[in-house]
Amino acid sequence: MAVLLGIAVAAGQPFLHAGPHHPDGRLPWWVLAIVFALTEGTLLHRQVARHARSVSLSELPLVVGLFCATAVDVLVGWLVGFLVVVVLERRHTALKVVFNLALVTASTAVAVAVFHGFVELSDGNQLVVWLGAYAAAVALNALGDVAVGVVIAVHEGGVNAGRLLREAVVGAPAGPVVVIVALAGVTSWTADSASIWLFVLVGVLLLRAYRVFAALADRHRDLEDLYRFSQAVGDASDVDLVLHTVLAQVVPLLRAERAEIAVVGTSGGVSRLAVGEDGELVRREDPRRPDHEFLRGVLDGGAALLVPRDTRDVVARRWLTANGYREAIAVPLAGQGLAARVLVVADRMGDVRTFDSDDVRVLETVANHAGVTLQNRELIDRLRHEVLHDNLTGLPNRVFLQRRLRAVLGQMQAGRPGGAAVMILDLDEFKEINDVLGHHQGDLLLVEVAGRLRAAVSEAGIVARLGGDEFSVLLPDADHQQALRVAGRVLEALERPVRLDGLEVTVTAAVGVALAPAHGDDASGLLKRADVAMYGAKSSTRRLRLYEPELDTTDPRRLALVSEFRTALQTGGIEVHVQPQARLASGEVVGVEALARWHHPEFGWVPPDQFIPVAERSGLIGALTTHVLDSSLAAWTLWRAAGHDLSIAVNLSTRSLQDADLVDEVAGLLERHGVPAGRLTLEVTESSVMADPARAIAVLHQLGDLGVRLSVDDFGTGYSSLSYLKRLPVHEVKVDRSFVTELRDGHEDAAIVRAIVDLGRHLGLEVVAEGVEGQACWDLLASMGCHLVQGWYLARPMPPGELAAWLTIRTNAPARGGLYAV
Repeated sequence: MAVLLGIAVAAGQPFLHAGPHHPDGRLPWWVLAIVFALTEGTLLHRQVARHARSVSLSELPLVVGLFCATAVDVLVGWLVGFLVVVVLERRHTALKVVFNLALVTASTAVAVAVFHGFVELSDGNQLVVWLGAYAAAVALNALGDVAVGVVIAVHEGGVNAGRLLREAVVGAPAGPVVVIVALAGVTSWTADSASIWLFVLVGVLLLRAYRVFAALADRHRDLEDLYRFSQAVGDASDVDLVLHTVLAQVVPLLRAERAEIAVVGTSGGVSRLAVGEDGELVRREDPRRPDHEFLRGVLDGGAALLVPRDTRDVVARRWLTANGYREAIAVPLAGQGLAARVLVVADRMGDVRTFDSDDVRVLETVANHAGVTLQNRELIDRLRHEVLHDNLTGLPNRVFLQRRLRAVLGQMQAGRPGGAAVMILDLDEFKEINDVLGHHQGDLLLVEVAGRLRAAVSEAGIVARLGGDEFSVLLPDADHQQALRVAGRVLEALERPVRLDGLEVTVTAAVGVALAPAHGDDASGLLKRADVAMYGAKSSTRRLRLYEPELDTTDPRRLALVSEFRTALQTGGIEVHVQPQARLASGEVVGVEALARWHHPEFGWVPPDQFIPVAERSGLIGALTTHVLDSSLAAWTLWRAAGHDLSIAVNLSTRSLQDADLVDEVAGLLERHGVPAGRLTLEVTESSVMADPARAIAVLHQLGDLGVRLSVDDFGTGYSSLSYLKRLPVHEVKVDRSFVTELRDGHEDAAIVRAIVDLGRHLGLEVVAEGVEGQACWDLLASMGCHLVQGWYLARPMPPGELAAWLTIRTNAPARGGLYAV
C-alpha cells in the first residue's frame, strides 16, 4: 500500500490541477461515481491460487473521465463508486478495502499521467490522443495485475516473475473493446450532446454482454472442471480411491478451502474422511460433535443444502461453529445401497465471492456422479469378495487360498527366507449330521467350526473353506514345529461339543500338513500333498499327519500302477505268498499268514505299501481281497490233503469292512473250498475298525457267527482302546513288528510287549508277535508268555507250493529256531 501511494503521488502530482481534455463536455464527479459503481458491481471473478481476482469494466468511466472530467473528479468518482459497491455488495476485510483504495488511487494517477503524456505529444492529432486513452487503460490494468499478483505470490510463498508478466499483458482481455466503446461515446457526445443516450444504451448493452460473457466463462470453466472430475473419478479402481479422488477434486472444482465426507452412523456417531497433509485419505471418529442432527436432516431431505455465512438456522449455525466453517454446502452422496454419506464442501476461497446456487448445482452433479461411481465400485468390490470368499462362513475360498499360496511361494522363490505350511482339514461324519439333523443344522456347524478355526489360527495364517466340510489353513511363515503346533490348536479347538438342535454334537476332524519348500514349490502340488496327508491322518490315532512320500498314491509312477495293477489282478499277475506262524512253547508250525505279492515286469517286486493304497483308491481292494482269500483257501485244501492241518490268516482293509457283501463272500469261499471256518483267521487293524466303529463291529460279529477267527493286527500302534477291544469278537492280537524287530531285555519296547502279552492273556486272547528276526528275541518273547511268533527268523514268505516241502524239513529239524528255516 505504501508503494502504491508513492506511485500515486509521483505520477499524479504534476496533473493534480489538470482539466478535462474537452472543456465543453465536463462531467461532475458524482456522475462518474455512479458509472464506476455500476462497472465495479459487474465483475468477472478469476481464481488465482487460493485467492479470487476481480476483473471489472472500470476502463469505461475512466476513459470518459479522462476526456470529460478533471483528474481529481476521476479519482474521487472512482473511490466513491468503489466504496458504494463495498458497502452494498462485497465483503472485503478492512485490510483489503484499504489496499484496493490505494490501488485505485495509484491506477488513476498512472492513467492520468499516461494519457496527458500522449496528449502533450499529439500536437492536435486525435489518433495519438485516442492511443493515449488506450495506453492509459493498459497501464491501469498492468499496474493492478502486478500489484495483486505480487501480494498473492508473497502470501503463497514465492514470486513467479513470468506469471506476473503474463498477467500484466493478458490480464484484462476485454479492455481494448471497452476503450473503443468509451472513445466512440466521447466522440459522439462532443459532436452532438443528444447522442449521449445512444452512448448510454451502448454502455448498458456492453455491461449486459459482459455479464453474459462472465457467466459463460464461469460455466465453461465449470464444465471443463466437471469433465476432468468425471475422468479422475471414473479411473479410480476401488471405493477408497473413489472417495480420495472426490475429495481431492472437489476442492479446486468449487474453489473451496476444504472438503470432507461425513459417514453418519445409526447410533449417533459421525466418522469423517478427508485428505490429509500428506495427500493420503484420513479417517476420524468423533461421536461428541453435534453433527448427527444436521447431517441426518441433509440425508432425509435428499438434496443439497447451502449454509451461508449469515445463516440464522440454529442447528446449521451450531454445525458451522463445531466444525470451524464460515460457510458450507452439504449434499448426500447418491446411489442405492450406499452407506449414509454426506459430501461437505466448506469456505469459498477469497472474500469476494461466497457459495451460491450455481455452486450447489455443481456439487449436486459431483455428488450424483460420485454416488453412481461409488455404487459401481462397491458392487465390484462385493462381487470380487463373493468370488474370493465363501458365502456361508465368510472365510476365503479355494480361489483366494490358491492366489495367496502362489504369492507366498513366489516370494520364497525370489529369495525370501523361511518356509510356509498349508493344512487341509476334513470333518468326520458331517454327512451323518446333515442326514440326521438337516442341512440347516449342518450349516450352523460349519459356521461354528469356521469361527473356532479363525480363533485357533489367529494372526498366524489364513483360514479358508475349500467346500463341503473341508477347510484349509495357510501359514505364510512357519516351519515344521510351528505348523504342527497350530494344527494341534486347531484339533483342540474342535474338541468342545457343539450344540445343534438341542443336542450336543462332538466334532472330530483329520488334518494333513504339507510344508514348502520341503514338499513342493507350487500351489496345486502342495495342496494335493496336504490332502494326501489328511487322508493318512484319518487312519492315525492323533488325527494329524505330516506329508510323507510313502502316503502319496498319486505320483506319476503310482498313477501308472493303477491300470497295470488292474491288468495284473485280472491276468493272475498278483501272487499269494504265505509266511508260517509257530508256537513259542513247542516250535510247532500251526498256521500261515497269506500275503499279496506283485512282481512288476519293469519295476520288479512292488512293495505292498505301494500297491495296497492303489487298490484301495482305485476301488480294486475288494477284488484283491477276494483273490487272496480264494487263492489261500485253495492252497489250504492241498496242504490238508498232504496231511498239514494249518490255520490261514488273511488281512482285511478298511474298505473291505465297509463292503456289504463281505460276509456272504467269505461264507461262499469257505463252502466252495471245503475249509472249516475255524481254520480261517481274518485280521483287521484298529484304525480300520475306528473308521466306522458301529458298522465294523456289526460286520465282525457276523463273521464271528460264521465261526471265523478274528485277529487285531498291528496292536499297539492305533487306538488300543480297551472298551472297543472288549466289544470286538476277536480271538487274538498281533503285536506290531515295530515293537518286536529290535526287542531286547530292558528296552522300552520290552515293557510294551510284556503289557500287551499280559493284556491278551487276561482277556483270553492269543498273542502273536510278528517281526521276529533273532534267537534272543525268540527267547525273550517265550519268557513273556507270548503264544505265537512270525518273522524271518522262522521263515520268509514263500509261494504256497513250497510250504509243504518247508514243513517236511521243519518237521525233521530240531524243535526251535530259524536256524533251520528256509
